[in-house]
Amino acid sequence: MSHARYSSDIWWARNLDRFDELVHKYPKLPTKPVEESSLPLKIGSKITIKNYNTFLENHGSAGYKFWFDKKTSDVFIIGMASTKHEAVISLLQRYFNVPNNGVVVNPPICVYGQPRLKIAPDVAVYPNIAFVPRPSASPVIPVPPSDLCGNPHARIVCEIAISQDVGRLGQRCLRWMKEKYVRAVIGIKILEERPMIREPVTGYFYKTMTAKLYRQGMDTQRWDFGNAKKYSRDPVNNPADCNAPNLPAFQITIPISEVFWDLPLFPIPLAYAPAVPATIVGNTFVIDLYQIQRIVLEANI
Repeated sequence: MSHARYSSDIWWARNLDRFDELVHKYPKLPTKPVEESSLPLKIGSKITIKNYNTFLENHGSAGYKFWFDKKTSDVFIIGMASTKHEAVISLLQRYFNVPNNGVVVNPPICVYGQPRLKIAPDVAVYPNIAFVPRPSASPVIPVPPSDLCGNPHARIVCEIAISQDVGRLGQRCLRWMKEKYVRAVIGIKILEERPMIREPVTGYFYKTMTAKLYRQGMDTQRWDFGNAKKYSRDPVNNPADCNAPNLPAFQITIPISEVFWDLPLFPIPLAYAPAVPATIVGNTFVIDLYQIQRIVLEANI
């Protein structure tokens, strides 16, 4: 009897989903595997914002990065999970976890991939609610923004683009910076390898890579950190400058205090400084772009 009821529930759920799709126009995910070379791939046209948001709630963790064109109401897949993409995400997450000093359960700094936001970045860094309360409990007016679960909004986000073009990457980064509680955004673009030419020792393809750091109230910083200079035609005889680890010129640094940025009021008091938990190690996040370069090349050999 219970088995029959369970089967009936599944039947009704499937048919309700089909009816919903008939009544509402949603983007449609491809039924076959998608190649990076086919991106951007249109998956919907004349989609309303409401239906796009519903689509994100249902498919936001599908392994794709989506783009909604406000001018045309078209929806595209502009990025997807790949070995090199996930390798960069994993390394960034490890860098942002370093100040937690090995705390695995309930750390003061929470680091997520494809996190609790509708327009999900690749990496998001949050304060633990033990140190920054949920916005619903905040005395600040207007109430600080939250994620979909009511927790504090991410303070640092990272976007990694492989097939996604530079223009869309920049737009996504600037969109994040419109939120005052997002204190820093890192945008990384990995370009295609130079065909038929490899590093003599490692056999890695030559690639151009760029990174940008956006911070509230500061000028944007930019790095050309590939093993081939952006406009160089001969990477062997005109070698890249990012050629070793721990080079200060190729390190992204962000104050750890930015994660715990939680204003008591607006406008921002001149003397305001976020309170950093005593268990945190160090004062800054340090991201070595040479190590990101190497992990991308290793994943693409």
